[in-house]
Amino acid sequence: MAKKEKLTFEEAFDRLEKAAAAVGDENTPLDRAIESYKEGRDHYNYCMQILQDAKQVIETFDKETGTMRPVEEQ
Repeated sequence: MAKKEKLTFEEAFDRLEKAAAAVGDENTPLDRAIESYKEGRDHYNYCMQILQDAKQVIETFDKETGTMRPVEEQ
């Protein structure tokens, strides 16, 4: 993934799925499989960053205190 390219989560996830399919395809030449793996890793990291950023934004209403609070870890 080009560093300057700004993808939506959905676009990056779609590219991640395509990269995973290429890696899993026994007809993919080794050099292309390695390149697909690297692209998939980059898209995975990008998606995870978007999810982490979204998690920090999400808040829940605490009925006891009447305030908003961050979502707790599961």
